[in-house]
Amino acid sequence: MATKKSKGGLLNRLFMGSEKSEGYARATLPSNRWELFWDIFKGRFGKLVKINLLILLFCIPFFAMIIFTYLSRINYGVIYPFSQSFGVGYGALPSMVGAQEAIAVSVNSSMLMLSPVVFLIAGIGLAGGAYVMRNMVWTEGIFVANDFWRGIRKNFKQIALIMLIYSFVFYFAIVSISLCDKNIVLNSGPKWMFTCAKILSYVLLITFSVMTFHMITMSVTYEMKLRKLFKNSFAFTFGLLPHNIIFLALGIIPFLLFLFDGLVMFIGVVLLILFSISYFLLIWTNFCQWGYDRFINDKVAGAQKNKGIYQKVKKDESGAIKQYKEQLAIQTRSSLNSKPIKPITDEELTLAELPTSFSRSDIEKLNESRQAIYDDHARYIEEHKNDPEFMPTEKELEAEKQRLEREKRIQKAKRELAKRKRK
Repeated sequence: MATKKSKGGLLNRLFMGSEKSEGYARATLPSNRWELFWDIFKGRFGKLVKINLLILLFCIPFFAMIIFTYLSRINYGVIYPFSQSFGVGYGALPSMVGAQEAIAVSVNSSMLMLSPVVFLIAGIGLAGGAYVMRNMVWTEGIFVANDFWRGIRKNFKQIALIMLIYSFVFYFAIVSISLCDKNIVLNSGPKWMFTCAKILSYVLLITFSVMTFHMITMSVTYEMKLRKLFKNSFAFTFGLLPHNIIFLALGIIPFLLFLFDGLVMFIGVVLLILFSISYFLLIWTNFCQWGYDRFINDKVAGAQKNKGIYQKVKKDESGAIKQYKEQLAIQTRSSLNSKPIKPITDEELTLAELPTSFSRSDIEKLNESRQAIYDDHARYIEEHKNDPEFMPTEKELEAEKQRLEREKRIQKAKRELAKRKRK
């Protein structure tokens, strides 16, 4: 029979969320990255939609620029007499070879000049969305709106610089491709040369796009200078080339629907509004966190590996289970059973009561009686602190020693980071 949920539990879930409630068990976490992806996609789909809408709000100028660029090319196509017939009143038209490519060069070079502005605005949404997605992949409790704005405050400056650099690469690559198409059609030079230049422009755009994705994810995970971000993103782009191709292909599946017309494109628009951007961010962030666990976190002081991944213990690992239970017992040992506590048996130590109408002297008596209880308890602790039942065990002493050493290493790492920042 199902039991009724308490009112307190309902209010706790409404205000705190299930991730921050006491019933959230760490043992329910997935044991690998694929399980983590499906766990987030199925269990937090509503939050993915919210993240997608927030990012999409800041990407509206970018999509508007792309749409107006496309419409401008169509408008030029209508104005130019590509398909007018010859007859009475029409003079002979000059050759229209290369006119379409010339329009593309003109429109792209003018309309895409807005790239720095629209990419900076999109960077605001990516700063917040990437931060929230990182926390989701780490299976931390999140509040989408609050964490989104926190991510913007913490990461926008660096991501804005990344997006500004990317906007110039984007503009140069697109205009270069248009110019190559024009020169190939007009036979302005060796065709192979312009073909190679076009291929190199595509390679530059794709490569720098992947590097930008890596830099955004790294910037919300680590504190790195821009030069270090470029170096690491370059290494991840080429060092994990097969992985990049696979996860990029998985991430852009919803966007491929825009290559079709009619109902398929309409479905693509619906998916873009609902979750296409957050879906890509989820796949990419999950993949990047796997890469960080493998190549970076071991070299970063205090970095925790496999966040969000629950390492399951096999049944035959009795030693590991025993060790886990011992550590759990040490961690859950309360301060109440590690200190002497005087039994409540002394009738001579009572707390003075205030009468209905009390004076300053009555308050002084109350304070004196309370202080007497504190002093008596302190004497009891001092007398019994060396009793066997209150002495820490060897395992507790070892755990405390390890904790102090870990804190020393963390403080040392912080000092080293502070010195590097000053340099």
